[in-house]
Amino acid sequence: MKKFIFFVIIALFLCTPLLAKGQSLSIVYVDLQKVMLESDKGKDIRKTLTGEAERLKKDLDGKQGELQKLKDALEKQSATITPEARADKEKQYQGKLKDYQRLVNDYQAELQQKDMEYTQKILREIEEVIRGLGEREKYALILEKSQAGILYGNSAIDITGKVITLFNETTKKAPVKK
Repeated sequence: MKKFIFFVIIALFLCTPLLAKGQSLSIVYVDLQKVMLESDKGKDIRKTLTGEAERLKKDLDGKQGELQKLKDALEKQSATITPEARADKEKQYQGKLKDYQRLVNDYQAELQQKDMEYTQKILREIEEVIRGLGEREKYALILEKSQAGILYGNSAIDITGKVITLFNETTKKAPVKK
């Protein structure tokens, strides 16, 4: 609620000089999440991350298969081997299990890191497009739909589609770096 009041006060503060001059006030909003999901570059990034996740999952599935084989062998041999040999095999299994769990955590952290890097990069690029659009169209204020706490906004002031189109055009000119 404090954020909302803050944004209203800022908007009124910014609008007062424009209203005094008799100029029209142009406030619009954009849905950055939608831009990131529906833009061509956003789709490419999602595809890249999905491919990376699939690759890591295949690796983990292979390691999990090895663990299962080791566990099955341990269970089959448990009645026929000595307690010392059984304890040794269990220790081996537990070590491999810990390695597997560590690998799972490492892969999750790696995917989260890549997702964060891609998200930050695409957000910077989208912000540049929005800034340029705001200057060119002479908007007094451009709000982000979810961060500004906009519960309702007339679709006439939603520039998300325009931002997606401009962002797609901008990113077609520059090659995608993975």
